[in-house]
Amino acid sequence: MANQVQARLNGDDYQHLYSWQFVLELKIPRKKVRLVTLEDALAGSVDDVTVQHEVGTHEPDLFYQVKYHVDQRDAYSTETLIAHKQGQASLLEKFWRTWNMLRAQSPERNIVLSLVSNWSWDNTDKLGSCLSGLNNSMKEEFFTASPQSDIGKLRHQLQIAINATDADFTAFMRCMRFRLGFDCREELEKRIAERMEYLHLKYDETALLIAVGIVRNWIESGRQEITLTDLEETLRRHDLYLPDDAEKCMTVYLVSIKEQKFDMEPDHIVDWRDYFIGDPNKKGHQLQDPSAWNGILLLELQALEAQINKETSCRLVRARGLARLSAWFAFGFTFSEVARYTIEVDQNGRLWRTDAHASPDFGLIFTNDNGSLEGEILDSEGSTVAVGISVTGSLDSDVRNFLASREDKVASLLLMQPERGVGRECLRNASDVISLADGVKNSVRAFAKKWNATRLLLFYFGPLSGACFIGHRLNAVCREIQIMEDQQPGYAPSFLLR
Repeated sequence: MANQVQARLNGDDYQHLYSWQFVLELKIPRKKVRLVTLEDALAGSVDDVTVQHEVGTHEPDLFYQVKYHVDQRDAYSTETLIAHKQGQASLLEKFWRTWNMLRAQSPERNIVLSLVSNWSWDNTDKLGSCLSGLNNSMKEEFFTASPQSDIGKLRHQLQIAINATDADFTAFMRCMRFRLGFDCREELEKRIAERMEYLHLKYDETALLIAVGIVRNWIESGRQEITLTDLEETLRRHDLYLPDDAEKCMTVYLVSIKEQKFDMEPDHIVDWRDYFIGDPNKKGHQLQDPSAWNGILLLELQALEAQINKETSCRLVRARGLARLSAWFAFGFTFSEVARYTIEVDQNGRLWRTDAHASPDFGLIFTNDNGSLEGEILDSEGSTVAVGISVTGSLDSDVRNFLASREDKVASLLLMQPERGVGRECLRNASDVISLADGVKNSVRAFAKKWNATRLLLFYFGPLSGACFIGHRLNAVCREIQIMEDQQPGYAPSFLLR
């Protein structure tokens, strides 16, 4: 019984947190949310939280049903959606009844019904191939697959389970979203804490507990509809606004790969997608004009830094966005440590800052054959040296192959990696990245000095935080630092940092 009570409490808290993120959207003008309803009595079985937008925005009304599970012992499937006990409705039928009820209330109403759960879809169920990774809807192939195909048979099974006509079933399923494999409790808390921080609200563990309590109290008191006025009064009453002297920051979005939706309008957007070759939905590593690395992009970053430096005294820059590693090197270099900037990046949902303390148990080793700071001597008469930094995986052989194909002289190659080995989980926290950046700077400076180098070729294979933090530290290392971008295939020069 105690375990059941704990599971219910965990589920309620998860649902309350999930609802709170939409309540906060009332304070984000770009979202154009006018009303959030908790335990919506007019939403049938999809009633955990409802979001309605301002008239004229053409945004659909959003209905969410949240299913939290304490572990991953099971998954959703076609069978899970239609399974039911005697005399009870299946999960799919509950959504179907809600859809019919809402359509009867307002036939022209644009709605989206979402099942949200931390359980994923059963990978043995072929219907999973029809769940879109773009927006969690059913792909077009779900509707067009022939009745004799596996998908067609599963589609028919769902349609029969709710006794729907072809037209109604299609319209209903086009309104459905399956947000499965959603955030665990910890990830949800981090995302909401970041949203609260953007809104200049307190965002520590205590603030999140207060937020859960606020939602719980609203529900228990029967206060379902929440407006912006309600929210702001509640935030003041619970002292959730940050004081005016709290840490000030500038938010910059750096984009070179694909467009994203942001929680809030950033202070500045650096959008370089038009300069890159590739699909509009996912730009590649190569520029249409390689001269633009320094001729346009670096100049744009430098102009932005000059503008921020002139307009504000704040030196905390919160950097977000999807961009290639070279872009993160240049960003860190421009908003440098010597210019007194602190940079915060989002590394897979974790916020890491350049003012963290270094990890005492993180070190670097040289992976050259001799294992020394001298590196691998290639042509001792050269004034250029090369450095390869492996973090996520080893780039040693790729760098050697690239240098072997060059005609100009490279005096020596230094290869390094963390002592604990390479891998996606090599960098555990911001402190590890600080140690990486400091270790790289100290080693590279000594290496370049040993060879009297005037140019450094820098190769890197690792997460964006490493590129940004290393760039942030790259002062007084070498006269010229040539960042090398893996253009898949092959390396090519990107930013030349001086």
